[in-house]
Amino acid sequence: MSSEPSLTTAPRPARTARAPWLGLASFLGLPLGGAAGYVAAHLGSAAATGEGTTGAAIGALAAAVIGLMATVGARVRQERWPWLGIVGAVVSAAPLVVFIAGMMVMR
Repeated sequence: MSSEPSLTTAPRPARTARAPWLGLASFLGLPLGGAAGYVAAHLGSAAATGEGTTGAAIGALAAAVIGLMATVGARVRQERWPWLGIVGAVVSAAPLVVFIAGMMVMR
């Protein structure tokens, strides 16, 4: 007998799908992005003059990034119901689409 381990592998149990926590968290892009936009609008120098879209831009971008990162995390974890994270990312990216469309239409 040799002291080396055998090359045979034990059968693995079937992998169960994980709960869709990050898929659900992808919907948090809207409130967290809104909060980031609110803070950015009130901390910036444009808040003193009442002009500028810095807060809206930061909020829309933050919402899209949070939704995307949560969706990618859900796919990496191989969570159950992958459509949930994808829909959350699309919903979280909607303010960015509206912001960009508004910038193209105005001026």
